[in-house]
Amino acid sequence: MKLLSKVFIKDNFFSSNIHNEIVQQMVSVEYNPPNEKKIKEHGGCYWHNHDLPHNSDVQNEIKSLINKKFNYQITNFVDTTYTMVGANDKPRPHKDNIMGVTHQCLIYMLGEESANNGTGFYYEKNSGKLELSIHVGFKQNRAIFFSSDVPHSPLQWAGNGSFRYSIGNFFN
Repeated sequence: MKLLSKVFIKDNFFSSNIHNEIVQQMVSVEYNPPNEKKIKEHGGCYWHNHDLPHNSDVQNEIKSLINKKFNYQITNFVDTTYTMVGANDKPRPHKDNIMGVTHQCLIYMLGEESANNGTGFYYEKNSGKLELSIHVGFKQNRAIFFSSDVPHSPLQWAGNGSFRYSIGNFFN
């Protein structure tokens, strides 16, 4: 069984001014569906993304805040992406370590504040089946820092969820 102490939560991740600036940027950029390989891996297209360039101001701010708020020094930023997620049909647990990263920081930016608009974290039972163990509700400006080998899934499928804007950060 995986230890779930690998999931950490911090509210008010950005200052309110920076949070508002990023939200304004997020709602004005173009989003695209993931590539066909990712759609197949996840059993459908339930999100759209907008990739940020490496060393962008937003990525650099996130890197600094992860160091400050989670005491983790990023050595290699693989990807930072704005996402619109609305997986309301079924759970889609997955791990992100297949991307070659060790950690992820998911930052909720804009959406309905609801328990089922958040993220579920699972553990693997002895039979290899996954069981929902931690349920993190959506709250604007909440950051979730976790190991990329922890299975997780959006929770909109559980009801009372809607599309949400988040920033996914993948790194070592």
